[in-house]
Amino acid sequence: MTYFLGALISLAQGYCLLRLLLGPGRPKLAWMILTGFLFGLALSAQLTFTSFLFFNRLIAPYIISLNILALIALAFCALRTSSPKDPLLPWKEITLQDGAALAILGLLIIPVFLHAQLFPYGGWDAWSCWNLKARMLFMGGDSWRNMFDPVLWRSNTAYPLMLPLINTWLWSFGSSPEPNVPLFISCLITFLSAGILFFSLKELTNRFLAILAPAWLLSIFFNIQLASSQYSDLLVGTFFLLGIVSFFLYLQRPDSGFLKIALIALGFLSFTKSEGLVLSIITLSGLSLALLIHKEHRKRLTPFAWSLMMTTILAFMVSGIFQIFFAPNSHTLINGLTSSQKPTSLERLAAVFVFFSKEIITPKWNGLWLLAAGGLLLSWRRSLTAGRWIIPVILMTYLAVIFGVYWINTFFEIVWWLSMTMNRILFAIIPTILFWIFLAIL
Repeated sequence: MTYFLGALISLAQGYCLLRLLLGPGRPKLAWMILTGFLFGLALSAQLTFTSFLFFNRLIAPYIISLNILALIALAFCALRTSSPKDPLLPWKEITLQDGAALAILGLLIIPVFLHAQLFPYGGWDAWSCWNLKARMLFMGGDSWRNMFDPVLWRSNTAYPLMLPLINTWLWSFGSSPEPNVPLFISCLITFLSAGILFFSLKELTNRFLAILAPAWLLSIFFNIQLASSQYSDLLVGTFFLLGIVSFFLYLQRPDSGFLKIALIALGFLSFTKSEGLVLSIITLSGLSLALLIHKEHRKRLTPFAWSLMMTTILAFMVSGIFQIFFAPNSHTLINGLTSSQKPTSLERLAAVFVFFSKEIITPKWNGLWLLAAGGLLLSWRRSLTAGRWIIPVILMTYLAVIFGVYWINTFFEIVWWLSMTMNRILFAIIPTILFWIFLAIL
């Protein structure tokens, strides 16, 4: 149980950070706790990374002490901003509806937990990539950089380390890399993703029917399977969702703190995996565009331009350090546009589109994509107003880049590559698509 002390420290860190970022118009306590938990885990992971930066190895007492000191500093600052009328933990904000929603979400997460028990070491990419890297961080001493060796190219040596570092942070409270920790993290992130989806929709629409969004998300068996597989795609989807919902909370309540939360979420997203880095840059560009084309938003944000710029730099700093000083060149990249031995072709591009078309109608998704398309058609006007148009722009740009990578990189046989990875690309964007649909309908 000592492993989970780290989770409690992360929860407190993240919650206090949100209290400092947001003013009196902040969301209700349930949203703050769930989002704070996600933020805290990512913050603890990045603080853990400093052990490898400064000492070239894991030093558990150092990272535990560093996280506790960070918590003390954040809690002290958060307490200074609280008052009898605005307590640090306003428990009265938890309504019966909120309690019912949390109970429903708890029930919905049970199948994920039960399925995870069947595969305690995760899916193939978990034990060959994410959990392998976590073990090398935890047990590798000053040889942890061997994870970047070209001989381990099947473990995606260039991928960032957010998920392995979260597991390493919790393992630091024990003496061995217990498999229960990655299993717990996969279930926890799934719960946080579903909770953030519901409580964000409820904040924006004030409709309890928003519970149908996470219920739909967690009623698809294939989605349950991927959620319990301990893949980093789960973090990609959750941070992407948080970046988007924070932007729409800002549009509803002009508190620059929501934009800072969006920026920090995108910074965390860039440290999840290569696809997360691409998605974070596209989302940052898209949200910036959506703000800058409106004169009212430009005028409102001018006084905060410097603090938003500094937030962006700090949010992407760890990811930038990793990419510049640690990430090796990809060992699984052949530029098919210039290669004479494995050139790309229009047939390869056609195969990508055909596979995608078949993937979204395959029975394993339980009609998700067809129903989603139907929901958008029914509410197409509302889905493109009030700034919502930026969501499909971001999604289509991201998928265009992904399709381009499939086409240009000819290292892998295309059908095998698509069959192994396309479903996880789609899995990561489902929460945001459901948010978009229900925001338009409700």
